[in-house]
Amino acid sequence: MNEYDVIVIGGGSTGTAVARDCALRGLKTLLLERDDIASGTVGTCAGMISSGLKYMREPHIVDMCSSEVVHLRHIARHIVMKNPILTPLIEMSDLSSGGNFAEEYSKRAAEREVPPVMFLTPEDALKIEPRLSPDIIASLYFEEYFIDPFRLCLLQALDARNHGADIRTYCEVTNIIVGQGEVTGVEFFDRLSGSIERASARIVVNATGPWATRIAEIAGVPLQLRLNKGAHVILDRRVVNVGVIAKAVDGRMIYLFPHENTVLLGTTALDTWEDPDNLTASHDEIEYLLTSMSWVVPSVREARIIRTMEGVRPLVAQWKVPEDDVTRGYEVIDHEKDGVVGLYSFVGGKLVMCRRMAQTVTDLICQRLGVDSECLTHERPLPGMEDDVDVLVLSRQYGVPAQTVQRMVARRGTLTVRVLELLSENPSWRSTICACEPVIEAELRYSLREEFPQTLNDLRRRTRLGTGPCQSTYCALRAAPILAEELDLSGREAQTELLRYLSERWKGKRPSFRGDQLSQEEIVQGTYSCVLNLDRMGPSLESQPWEEVE
Repeated sequence: MNEYDVIVIGGGSTGTAVARDCALRGLKTLLLERDDIASGTVGTCAGMISSGLKYMREPHIVDMCSSEVVHLRHIARHIVMKNPILTPLIEMSDLSSGGNFAEEYSKRAAEREVPPVMFLTPEDALKIEPRLSPDIIASLYFEEYFIDPFRLCLLQALDARNHGADIRTYCEVTNIIVGQGEVTGVEFFDRLSGSIERASARIVVNATGPWATRIAEIAGVPLQLRLNKGAHVILDRRVVNVGVIAKAVDGRMIYLFPHENTVLLGTTALDTWEDPDNLTASHDEIEYLLTSMSWVVPSVREARIIRTMEGVRPLVAQWKVPEDDVTRGYEVIDHEKDGVVGLYSFVGGKLVMCRRMAQTVTDLICQRLGVDSECLTHERPLPGMEDDVDVLVLSRQYGVPAQTVQRMVARRGTLTVRVLELLSENPSWRSTICACEPVIEAELRYSLREEFPQTLNDLRRRTRLGTGPCQSTYCALRAAPILAEELDLSGREAQTELLRYLSERWKGKRPSFRGDQLSQEEIVQGTYSCVLNLDRMGPSLESQPWEEVE
């Protein structure tokens, strides 16, 4: 049995931040994730590291969010981008609330290096974004930062590994071992090997988001969450080139944010008692978002919906108040009060707070273990942040289009050079695998060798493979043989993995089928079923994984 100081359960933004903080402080750390890094709630968010001004009723949270934006820009500037945002106003009553927002936002603008809020005339707003409705009476202009949540989680995990932590994906915790009222370790099922393993530790951190209650139940301790689900609609083009925030039909605020080559329309907020593993966006949620945004961006319905995604917010269990009034802060629950020493659980929190949440629990861990060590996660840069990168120089040096290099730099920073160096001995790896994004073969090879993906879906999170308008129609077929070669899969195993990937992507596409998207899906079905006959392998996914059923 391997021995550790700390075992972290959950590979989202908070879990990977905890593993990094613990490793940087010299604690022997194991992170266990039952799926892939960033495969849960964090992978369904818009990536906005908000200044927190939606929560002006809690000034300490606004202050925390603002300072965390500064820290994230310091340690991960290469995956952070600044986005201009317009809030069109269409009723006179909106002007007073807009004034309150402008005043509070502007107090903290200088700290984040953004301009104060500006009120724009309709004419000026339309110059910035011509697709706005001509019926607006004014608009607010401000700027917010966004981060790539997949890369943030992965880089935190990689940095933890670089400092001695063990990172184990596809390992599901089945038991938290408690002896005489104290945590002594965990038992987990390795989904790749099929083996059951144990690891010992005096501290276990439950950072599993909406699944935290399940982990607490395994340890026999109570934990309450107020689960709240939110849906996003992803459109096939940049309907707008700046962010747009607007009032929905019920008075809530929703947004339309440019995101890489697409836009994200979100989000809903519904209390839920459903299984977080099996949520899908409903027809009503999709129409709620489209109808609401069409009041200020009428052309939003002209775009094709390429998929939806739904995540669950693990809110603090405040009841009998509207969802908007529930705190967006977090709590670290020390289960010593429940009779289990050494078990900590997170409730609440947001993406922008993940580093601070990790610092809070790691301070408690160090205190319990008698370790005198200060937090360094706000000072030490994440991998790829060592220097600035000249895209045009790399493009000329390695013969790769500047656009491709730029997109790679936005994911990898200085690590882009390591990808491009592979071309010296393998010039054919310049080939484009995913044209929508774009992604070249060398990046897939590098990721498979250095970033521990196990599936095509993992590669999607590492590189954005298949996330563009065609939704993997062509690139999945090109990527599967590369995955098979790097992971030493047989041809049949590669076919099965390809089918698993397409099945996973189907979950996000099915709820929104309408119009042109139906035609797009016919192409996918025709390619993979009528031409490649992959539909004949369907039963094998549930029975004999690598044997085709006749």
